[in-house]
Amino acid sequence: MTRILVSWRWVFRRIHLHYEVVGSIAVFCLLLLGVLDYGYLFHGWDLLWWRQMVLKQEITPLSVMLNIGGVKMGIILGHALWSYTRQAAAQHLPGNQDMPIAYVRRRYCRFLIMRLLASLDRLIHHHPRLEDFQQRHKDLNDAVELFRWEARKLFERTDLQLCLPLHEVLPVEDLQEEVLLHQGYGEKLLQLRELDIQMMVYEI
Repeated sequence: MTRILVSWRWVFRRIHLHYEVVGSIAVFCLLLLGVLDYGYLFHGWDLLWWRQMVLKQEITPLSVMLNIGGVKMGIILGHALWSYTRQAAAQHLPGNQDMPIAYVRRRYCRFLIMRLLASLDRLIHHHPRLEDFQQRHKDLNDAVELFRWEARKLFERTDLQLCLPLHEVLPVEDLQEEVLLHQGYGEKLLQLRELDIQMMVYEI
């Protein structure tokens, strides 16, 4: 029962994060259902009729090539439209290069701590078997090492990193950050300071 609840939570979390894709699929399904419903109500074209129409079609190399070409063109046009809409949406968002340095550093600190807390929670709450606990413990150790390695970028920068924009030196994974914020980790870190990060990295 617990695994079923966890699975449903995972599905709902993905729907919440990718609601635009889910909405597009739902609209496409509604359009397809509308076409089928119209054909059945006014012309009597049910699924068996459509199946018979497909079976009547003579399959030749030319028809196969035309169908493959049509599918490819549809994929290309859909991808082009999707890329265009993403670029248009990105133009309305503030660019990373316009972010204040203090904001980039504060966001990076919060992201590192949220990711570390999530690893700790997985160790504490999700280990019904000994093998799972051992794997979670290993994952936590890896998360701590990753945290300390990435946190050093706040205080130690190479000559190459000094030439790069700060948001490229201190990157934040937007999707993972959104998931962690949705899970409530950001609310616990309102008083987080860079000094806290420094103490965790150099004094542990």
